[in-house]
Amino acid sequence: MATKKSSGRSHGFKHKSRSIMTKQSPRGVSFLLREYKEGQQALVIIDPRQHKGLPHRRYHGKVGVVTNVGRRAITLDVKLGDKTKVLITRLDHIKPFGV
Repeated sequence: MATKKSSGRSHGFKHKSRSIMTKQSPRGVSFLLREYKEGQQALVIIDPRQHKGLPHRRYHGKVGVVTNVGRRAITLDVKLGDKTKVLITRLDHIKPFGV
């Protein structure tokens, strides 16, 4: 049983993430000065200008609870369907919830 070969545009990572991974304006450094505490809620917003610590696109727009704070990275518990996933990401890709 062979699957049907797709015709036309590729529907891979580049195609699906193009809309959320385009930003034109330069970014300041205020996101590095924010302090997060355990138990605080944070919003996952993917920043295409930083490729290190980039979370998967399915987490874009999700809210998680901070469980661990490191120097460069933060660990979040994100609810995805019925499960709770552990997401380790850099400060570039999150912001405090409600700000």
